Amino acid sequence: MSEALHLQIKRVIEEQIHSGALPAGARLPTEKDLCEQYGVSRATAQRVLNDLAKAGLAVRRRRHGTFVADGVRQVNLLNFVVPGTAEKGAPGRHEVVSARITTAGDAVLALPGAEPGTAVVELVRRKLDLRERPQSVERHVVLFSVASDLLDEDLEHLVSLAYLRGRGVPVDTIRLYLDPVSLDERDAELLDSAPGTATLRRRRELRVTDGTVVEVVTALVRPGTAEFFVELPASAV
Repeated sequence: MSEALHLQIKRVIEEQIHSGALPAGARLPTEKDLCEQYGVSRATAQRVLNDLAKAGLAVRRRRHGTFVADGVRQVNLLNFVVPGTAEKGAPGRHEVVSARITTAGDAVLALPGAEPGTAVVELVRRKLDLRERPQSVERHVVLFSVASDLLDEDLEHLVSLAYLRGRGVPVDTIRLYLDPVSLDERDAELLDSAPGTATLRRRRELRVTDGTVVEVVTALVRPGTAEFFVELPASAV
């Protein structure tokens, strides 16, 4: 068994956990996956996962797999604005709270630049982690003209940026805002939290090449479940 290789693989996974690339509840590669990816023995792969569990970074569940351990998630905000990463979505699934076609004036979110009578698609979902615990409440408002068949999609697993790109929408820029807010009674119920609790709301706007905002998305984070950061290489500073 190669001790150096075992430590190298363990370090790679640790970095992914600490950076937020593998959030709490995310499934880690199986022993077979690690064997195939790194060309190591089953014993080496098993040691990597067992050592991560001993370090408190992972939980091994028989017949289910190995998962990143509970704790405050470290979330890299750049993941929400880098298209290649944003298109993948985060681990877990969504529960659809509501979905409808309405007008910009009646939608749950204001769509910058849209006239009140403009047709939009509105989608409200609750994000659950891999253990079925609430993580956030997400609200989407999308121009109907670029998403006329959105409600025909699998809304529990929909990643809106990937959907829009798949339809050929020329998304040009992604802008991210962070707003401190307090939970109202409805959102507190959805997030299994107390009304009035302070939390963070992520708001993302997608703009096409002519500057039109085609989608606005907010994610209201369950209090105490995530810490947000931005990390850049020293050479970029």
